[in-house]
Amino acid sequence: MRIPSKYLGAALLLCLCTPISEQATCQSTISPPASQASPNDSRVRHRPKGLLVPYHGIISAVDKDAKTFTIEGRRESRVLKIIDGTPITKGGETATIDDINKDDEVSGSYLKDSDGTLLARTVKIGPVTRKATPTPTASPNR
Repeated sequence: MRIPSKYLGAALLLCLCTPISEQATCQSTISPPASQASPNDSRVRHRPKGLLVPYHGIISAVDKDAKTFTIEGRRESRVLKIIDGTPITKGGETATIDDINKDDEVSGSYLKDSDGTLLARTVKIGPVTRKATPTPTASPNR
């Protein structure tokens, strides 16, 4: 039995186009609709929920009753909430929220809660200390 070549061409075309169209369908469901896309999307980094986000800055306000502190940023300020179990350190020593003051340098990480609250997971008061990198020594030319 002989199959006409026009049917083979159509079957081949169908096989090649099906994976491409499925991939295009998957990509279109992942990307946000054009109505939700902002003009600055190329510069905005989206992080999945539940991922720790690092922060560093100078404290501009502290609310010890609400257990929050505010860090002024280049674009916007961030209010972080200290929750039970959040380790707070100052100069390598254990500290409390009472040790956090305005104009302190602070760093750490936070999680974004489902309601948009930034939950501080770690709080380090004081300047960031970087590990010294060894300087390479010149080896003699041979």
